[in-house]
Amino acid sequence: MQPPAIPADEEFRLAALHELRLLDTPPEEAFEKIVTLGQALFDVPTCLVSLIDANRQWFKARVGLGVPETPREVSFCGHAIHGREAFVVLDASKDERFHDNPVVTGAPYLRFYAGAPVWLPSGYAIGTVCLLSPEPRQSFGSQEQKLLASLASLALEAVTARALRLQLDRESLTRLRFEAVLDSMSAPVALADDEGAVRSRNAAFTALPMRFPEVAWLAEEPMRLPAGLLSAPELDTEGMTSLTLSGADGTCVLDIYRDAGGYAVIGRD
Repeated sequence: MQPPAIPADEEFRLAALHELRLLDTPPEEAFEKIVTLGQALFDVPTCLVSLIDANRQWFKARVGLGVPETPREVSFCGHAIHGREAFVVLDASKDERFHDNPVVTGAPYLRFYAGAPVWLPSGYAIGTVCLLSPEPRQSFGSQEQKLLASLASLALEAVTARALRLQLDRESLTRLRFEAVLDSMSAPVALADDEGAVRSRNAAFTALPMRFPEVAWLAEEPMRLPAGLLSAPELDTEGMTSLTLSGADGTCVLDIYRDAGGYAVIGRD
């Protein structure tokens, strides 16, 4: 048996795979549709979306196979991730690389295999969409290989869409935590973009117009810092300027800081 070689960039390939947080996750419809479609299109009993981890291949989606993973050392997909084209074995029992492989000599008695690699835009192959059958084939032509590659492209789209959803969820959670911290602060605090539009603020900052009528403009929506304040010469020379507010209940000094990302406003009594 010829076990699959380890790619030269294996450390970075694994890092890219693990960053996706795909391994050991529940079934998802986008991936299940791919294997169902592959099984029907190619008339095979088994179709998989396989991910090649350090010591195993784990199946994000599977139809026609009862186990969720198998050792990498006996995997055909471990060979498939080394190329850009489909990796095809018409009859594994007659192939010197695989004839004594345990998945060929024993269950599932694999004969035909075809796997199209799933390559990330970053240049790492994380796995395959593959077809398995206990029946050998006489051929698997270029058109069939292109169709299988299209399924691998669908898998990449599903991976990309899932990663984007996770990123948005993390950003939303981070923002909620940040806003909770802001609201726990007694001092007025706000963050504005480089055009002065206030993107985040706490309750103390929102209450400023009620305490100090001179900043009634802060009550307008969408809330913005006035252009006159943002054009203060000190912001260019020192990166900071201050505005003192006076009202019936005392004074408040707003320190306005400027950086590459926009403006931060922090109040102090």
